Amino acid sequence: MRGWRVIRDQLSKVGRSFRRWLGHPDIRSLHAKIDAMERSIRTVLGRVYPALKSNQNGFAGSSEFSDAIRGYEAGCYSQNGEDGCLLEILNRTGFEAGVIVEIGCGAGEESNAALLVCEFGWRGVLIDANNEQIKRAQKFYASEQAEDLSKFQACMITPENAAAVLTDSLSGFKADVISIDVDGWDYWIWRGLEEFKPAVFVVEVNASFGPERSVTVPFEASESGHDPFRHDVRGWHLGASLQAMTALGKSLGYRLVHVESTGTNAFFVRDDLAVETLSSIEPAEAWLPHYFRTRRHSAEAQEEKLAKTPLVEIGPDGSPSS
Repeated sequence: MRGWRVIRDQLSKVGRSFRRWLGHPDIRSLHAKIDAMERSIRTVLGRVYPALKSNQNGFAGSSEFSDAIRGYEAGCYSQNGEDGCLLEILNRTGFEAGVIVEIGCGAGEESNAALLVCEFGWRGVLIDANNEQIKRAQKFYASEQAEDLSKFQACMITPENAAAVLTDSLSGFKADVISIDVDGWDYWIWRGLEEFKPAVFVVEVNASFGPERSVTVPFEASESGHDPFRHDVRGWHLGASLQAMTALGKSLGYRLVHVESTGTNAFFVRDDLAVETLSSIEPAEAWLPHYFRTRRHSAEAQEEKLAKTPLVEIGPDGSPSS
C-alpha cells in the first residue's frame, strides 16, 4: 500500500508540474491581455513624447517602412493594437464614418470592428461561424449601447458564399473596411470577395510561413472551416503567408501599407486612396516573426515545420498554382 502511495504522489507531482507548465486558460488569457495593454501604453507614450525617442529605434527612423504607423498601435478592443493602426490609416486617407464588415468577429469584445462601431459610430456587420460567439457579441455590443449600429450573422463563410452573404448582410450599404480573420481560409475568402472594393482590407496572415514563401493552406471544406490539428498538432497549419496575401492584394488593386508588430495582421489600402504617407511596402521587408510562437520556437523552426504540410503555392499574380 505504501508503495502505491509513493507512486501516486509522484504521479500527482508530475501532473501538477505539467499543469503549471501549460497554465490555466483563463490565466493565459489574462496575461495576454495585460501584455497587449502594456504594448499599447508604450506606443501611446512614444507618440506623446516623440522628441525623447531615439531615431535609432523609433518612429523617426529614416527607413521605417510603414512611415511610423507602428507608433500608433493601441488596442482598446483589438488584440494586437489594430485599433490604433486602422484609425491612423483611415485618417491618412481622409476617410469619414462608414461601414465595417468583420468576418470572424468572435465574441466581439476583441475585434477590429468594436472601436469604430462603439466609439466612432460606424455601422458594423459582424459574422462568425459559431452561433454562441455571435450571441456573446450581441450582448457585448448591447452593453456598449451599440446594438442599433450592428448587424450580426451566424454563418460559415466559404469562398463560394462569401460574396452573397456580404451582399445580403450589407442591405444596400457599401463596405468601407473589411476585416478577415477566420484562422483558415483567409486567402480563399478574400479571393471570393473580388467584387468588393472597400477602402481598407485588414487580413490575418500566418507569419510562421516565413518572409519569402508565397503559400496558403488548401481550401478543404469542413464543418469547422479549417482543420489545423490534422496536419500540425500545434495548429499552425492555417491561413496564408504575407507574400501570398500581398500578391492577391495587388491583383485586386490593393497595396500593403502596414503589418502590426505581432506579425499577425496586415493592412491593405485601395490603390486610388493611397497617399504619400501610405506608400506600398514589400512583404519581405514588412514581415515580422509571430510574436507569441517565437517565444518557444524559432521562426526558422516554424517555417521548416510547415514546409512539410499540404500547401498551395501562390504566384506573383495572386493566383494559386494548378
